[in-house]
Formats: sequence, structure tokens, C-alpha cells
Amino acid sequence: MKQLYIIFAIVLMVWFNPVRALGERPDVTISSAPGWVTKQPLTALPESLRKPLHYRLVDSQVSDDAQQTSFSHNRYVFTDAAGVQEGSTVRVRFNPAYEKLVFHNVTVFRDGKAVYQLTPQDIKVINAEDDQQNNMYLGLFDALILLQDIRVGDELDYSYSLAGKNPVLGDRFSYFDNLGWGVAVDLLTFKLTLPDDKQIAHKVFGNPNAEVQHQKSNGTQTYTVRVENSVAHTVENELPGWFSPFPYIQFTEFNSWLEVQAWAAQLFQVNTEHSPELKAYITELKALPKHQAIEQAITFVQDEIRYLGLELGVNSHQPNMPHQVFEKRFGDCKDKTLLLNTLLRELDIDAQPALVSTDKRAHISEYLPTHSAFNHVITHFTLDGETFWVDPTINYQGSRLSSLYQPDYGSALLVDSQSGSLTTVAVQSARHGIDINEMIIAPDYVSPVQWRIESQYYGWQAERLRYQLASSEKKVFQEHSLNYYAQFYPGVQVKAPISFADNRQDNVITVVESYWVPDFWQPLEDGAAEFYLAAGNVSQYVKLPQTVRRKQPLAKVYPLSLSQRVTLLMPSDIDFSALAYQKSFADPYVRIDSAMEYDRRRVTFHAQYEALQESVPVEAVPAHLSKLKQANKYSGFGGTVSEVTTNPHYTLFQDFVKQLEDKTKMKFVGESL
Repeated sequence: MKQLYIIFAIVLMVWFNPVRALGERPDVTISSAPGWVTKQPLTALPESLRKPLHYRLVDSQVSDDAQQTSFSHNRYVFTDAAGVQEGSTVRVRFNPAYEKLVFHNVTVFRDGKAVYQLTPQDIKVINAEDDQQNNMYLGLFDALILLQDIRVGDELDYSYSLAGKNPVLGDRFSYFDNLGWGVAVDLLTFKLTLPDDKQIAHKVFGNPNAEVQHQKSNGTQTYTVRVENSVAHTVENELPGWFSPFPYIQFTEFNSWLEVQAWAAQLFQVNTEHSPELKAYITELKALPKHQAIEQAITFVQDEIRYLGLELGVNSHQPNMPHQVFEKRFGDCKDKTLLLNTLLRELDIDAQPALVSTDKRAHISEYLPTHSAFNHVITHFTLDGETFWVDPTINYQGSRLSSLYQPDYGSALLVDSQSGSLTTVAVQSARHGIDINEMIIAPDYVSPVQWRIESQYYGWQAERLRYQLASSEKKVFQEHSLNYYAQFYPGVQVKAPISFADNRQDNVITVVESYWVPDFWQPLEDGAAEFYLAAGNVSQYVKLPQTVRRKQPLAKVYPLSLSQRVTLLMPSDIDFSALAYQKSFADPYVRIDSAMEYDRRRVTFHAQYEALQESVPVEAVPAHLSKLKQANKYSGFGGTVSEVTTNPHYTLFQDFVKQLEDKTKMKFVGESL
């Protein structure tokens, strides 16, 4: 089976064994299945089998008796060559810091007879640090069984258990499991076994017809779900992060968010003295005006403490102490948050950790209370009656509080408030987007035009560009822009080097570009010349998604506001005012404006786009896409000037340039003319 689409809990590692982290092979054993496991009978194979793999059984069982143990049993038939390629490796990911992996059975059947059974030497264990590129080291391993001599028609049956859970999570039980997959399954089952004195709540998402059976017997209780002929669930493109295309079930022993707050509060206690170095830095901050000190503390933690998550020990959830993070100059979200909170509290600011979900955002309120709902932590504080939500892991932000981009994570659990409820993340209203002003000067209908582009980046767009500028040389941006524009004007050449002006206080970056475009005018057969003014930055957000007939919601880039104005200064006064227009296309999710105007040789095309919400619900998608399709017709303006190439001045100049190029063997563009 492929990895779960939704990961509901933060991957946690505690009681770290340093030898194992350095690469020692974790132990993986083979033994019989636990006694509490219920064997699921197979249903008869249908006459027609699905390709490339026909899944007969996906069985998940969990016990939370002496220790938490999860059992998985899968069985499928290889029905074509693609299935052999896809399904001939058994892969199980685990964390040896607190989990023990045990295989119970790996058997290949051919014509009803077992032709392969697992042996210990067949198990290969490899490091599985998939998130290294994001500076996250999780200590995970993959156990691999590379099956040999697999043929179409063979059938694979395998089962295994993972015993143990992260001690930092405490004794409260919390678990999520899928009730559907991206493939159809003849029989999908889930069973949870618990002591009968545990009070557990559950909730099913995405399948209102799923029946959860609850029984008690001999000191234990069980929850079971059985789904026959489970359908394949499609994963459409451009889904919002909070949406799961697969049905799933949640179990939790937490009775309230207050209990989750109490669990989290103990993790963020500072129980050590500040180091002399940290004390000295705090003294420097206190010498500054209060607002300046706060802004400097935020910038320091964001930019000077690099993001690095060593999720290898007790610090999987529990942060390192502030003086350790200050001295080492690295940390993950919880480390950076605790350091920033400590600095702000020394400035008499009541800062506290806020647990959030970067995926579920406001939809986290749909969950039953659980510590497994969160995957991130940020800083919350108030100043002069104004609320701030600061993400210490974002760097290159604006340097003033008033210009600081505050991500809208929807809902948060304030750790220290002990409110017993989620808090709405109400961020400041701010501009996040790009304003582009282009001026194209055409001296005639044959010479290269001068093209000047001035772009202003605001909010998170400025912060993203600032990070890119810090990571690459200016010439890389110049070359990237030149290659992009060459898609439309193959002969484009740089007139002046690209320039950047960064107003970090207001969180605005201004970019100025200047080019020569020799092929701006497109000659037509009848002697006319054609031009086109495009708002490419806006039009990319007006395009239809890959999946148009949708059964799932459509994500929008949010917040985002774009404006692109393109002005062409014509060689002569050719009146285009009869073609002037103003169009507006709006619904609850976007607003798109398009206009063309003409005034004294100036043809101006102006397009604007604003995202109003982060996603479009599935029932509103058809009308929304219809609106986009209408707006897409007005993503640019094209015009034609007649009798251009028959004008003797045009022909004379064109011949002069050609003769000059032939004699000198040089190409004349731009200022060389």
C-alpha cells in the first residue's frame, strides 16, 4: 500500500539512541501475529480483476492495551506488467527510537501454492530521511523486501506489526486511520482493541455511510469498521491542504482542548538559567525603544537562527532551552518559538506558543480534541491592544511590525491561556501581491521597441523574493527573466541591467528591468503590423485548472492581489478609442478586472486580480470556472495598424538596416541603431 495521503500527527522521536542515529541497522524480526488480532476471511475473487493490481484485503488493527501496537495485513493480485513493477517491493517505514517492527508473513502464491515465504536475510533496512532538503532529520528507517521472480497472476499476502509509541505523547490515546484509498479494495477493515475502562470518542470523515460497531467483552472493548467493495478515491489536482480525498476515522481519549493545552504547557516550560551570552543580548534589547526591541528580536530569531530540525531525541515535541538555541544558532519551529517568546517576555510582552496546523488551518475545529491535530507552533502576543501572530520560521520578512506578514493559519490552540478552546487567528489586513507597470516605446514600425518594466512586490511576495535574492546572484534573475520573455519575443535583449530596491521596513521590493525588443511588431501579409499587450502575471491565475469537471474543492493562492498595466507609446496617433472597454468578473472567490484605454498615442491595457478566499467549494466550482473562462478572453489586448509595410519610410528604413547588416555581418538592435 502507498503511504497515507494525510499525515495527521507530527512525526515524533523520543528517548533517542545516538548509535542508531549514526546508522546502526535497527532490529527487524519475524514472528507470529499478536493474539488479539482477528483474522479476516477473504472474499471470493470476481471474474474480472482490476489492473494493474487487484487488492483483495486491506486490514488495519490497533491495540492499546499493554502498549500501543498497530497491525497491518494486505493482499493483492498482480494482474499486469505494470502491477509487477509497482507492487513487487514490500516497504514499511518505522521509527526505531520508539517502534519495533515485526513481520508476521510475506508469502507469494502462484496457482494456489506458496512459492515464496519470508526469511530474515530477505529484509533490508535503509535510512529514510526524505525531508533532508527541508533541513528536517527524523530518524526514520525503511524495511524493504525486494521480491524476486514475480509474475502476472501471482498473489502477495503480507502482514506486520509496529509496537510502541512516542512517550512524549503521554498515556492519552489518539489515532487516525484511512477508510479508503486511491485503489479499489474488495474488503477494507479496521479494528481498535482497548481496555473497557478507556473512554474513547470517535468521528468519521468523508464517508457518512461507514458504520462503526462498538462491543465490550471480557474486560476489553472493540471498535470495528467493515467496508466491502471499497471504491478507488480520485485525487484531483489543486486541492486545498485541509481537504482529504480519502475517508478516514479519528479516535481520541482527550475530552477537551483544555486537556490538550495542559499536555502542551508542560513541554514549553523554561527550566534553566539564561547563559551569560543570552543575558547580554537581552540587555542590548532592553536598551532599545520597546517597539524597536520587539522588531529586532523577531528579525534575529527569524534570520540569525537557521531552521534545522533534529527530531532525534526528547526534543521531538519538547523544545531545546532558549540558551542552547541562542548559542547553537539553529532550531526548528518549537525551538525558535520558545526563544522568541523568552526574549519578548524579558521585554514585558506576554508571548505564548500557539499550536497550529499548516494544512488543516481553520478546519482543525472539525477534529475532536487531540494533540495529533497540530504540526507547527508560532508565537502569539498582544501589543498596545493589537494582536500579533508571528511565525519564527519565516525569514527575510519586513522589519517593522506593521509590515510583517502574518500567515493566516485559521485556528490556533494557545498553550498558556488554558481557555479550553481554539482561538481564531485574526491577522492584520495587508497587501500581498505584485504591481507591474510596463512602458513600451515604439519609434516606428520596424525599429526595436524600448520595454521598461517596474514591479513592486508586497507582503509575502516581497519576502519570497527577498529570500531568492539572498540565495542567488542578480545575474541569475536577469537570465531567468530574459528566458521567460524570449518565449514571447525571441529576439529580446537587455538594454540595462536589472535593479532591485528593497524597502524592508515597509516590506516592499521594487524591481526595474529594461529591454530592447526587435520583434515586437508582427507584419501581416496585407502590409499591416500587429501588436499584442499581455498581462502574463495576471493571466496565469485566470487559467482553468487541469481537472475541470471536479468532485473536490479547488484551491486558490491566497492572499494574493495583482495589478499589471502595460502602456504602448505608438509612433503616431492612431485612434484606438473605439476599442476601449472596461470589464469586471467577480464571484465570492476572486475578482478580475480588465480594461483598455487610448489617449494621445498611448494604448494602455490594465488587468487586476484578487483572490478573496483560499478555496472554492465543489458545488461552486462550475460557476467559478465559467467566470474564469470569460475573464481569460480579456487577459490581453491586440491591435493592428494598417498600411505599415507599404509606407515608403518603413520600406526605406528596413532596406537600410538590412544592407548595413549584410555589409558588417552584424545584427543591429537597440542603441546600436
